[in-house]
Amino acid sequence: MLAMPLKNIAVFVDVSRASLIRATYAVRLALRYHAHLVGIFVVPLGWTLDPSASFIRGRDAIRALIERQRAQEFRTTATASERFENEAGREGISFEFRMIRATDTSDDALFHSLHADLVLVGHPKPGGLPDDWSAETMLLATGVPVLIVPNGWTAGTIAENVVVAWNASREARRAITDAIPLLQKARTVSIIVVDAEANTNHGQEPGADIALYLSRHGINVMVEQVRSDGRSIAGTIMDRALLLGADLLVLGAYSHSRSREVLFGGVTRSLLKSAAIPLFIAH
Repeated sequence: MLAMPLKNIAVFVDVSRASLIRATYAVRLALRYHAHLVGIFVVPLGWTLDPSASFIRGRDAIRALIERQRAQEFRTTATASERFENEAGREGISFEFRMIRATDTSDDALFHSLHADLVLVGHPKPGGLPDDWSAETMLLATGVPVLIVPNGWTAGTIAENVVVAWNASREARRAITDAIPLLQKARTVSIIVVDAEANTNHGQEPGADIALYLSRHGINVMVEQVRSDGRSIAGTIMDRALLLGADLLVLGAYSHSRSREVLFGGVTRSLLKSAAIPLFIAH
């Protein structure tokens, strides 16, 4: 499979401070890859901002409430649009802003994401996504790789020191392939293999073959075999990534069946739950 260039990037935005961090990250990626950037805003329903609305009675009062809701939705959308366009316009990239109404979120979120090479969302949930969606939902519904930016992420670097979690699975291989454009521009790339002796799929020298594969794409990598020593696999990966000063972690999501991940926790779910650095996930 040939690595696809990042030419269409989508980012889900809102009016929070975390969204500004996420938008800035997306803008810098778009600038790096000369990509078109789409800001997607899910318009919150006006009544969700005013709990007292549920007590309104009478036709005139209801009509007035609807008008206030529409005005609130318009102001919120205008704010999100202005903030995104200010950030994107500052760098002179190709960009556009799209809005999705909360009543149409599932189909529209799917539609707009299907035409991207990469989708950025926040963490924790909703991270700009519709309330009933998550990064996992987006990934499994579209097959488009998702880059999750923690809401508190303040590091100034963008995918310069990358750690790849490798377990010799189809999903991990897919994640690496999708991430090649990022890996090619990184300063350092480290492949982490946890408890290699427990996985016969690795071959005689765990990590060596995938390192060779990446080297043929012009990527210099370092392979590390680490032991969990009773810790969780997810914790071992994250601890090592933090020790290496990583600003991006690449992993294949749900290397086992998703139902097994849900029942028994799983590496993917654990890393998504406690993301301390941006995560690039693919399936």
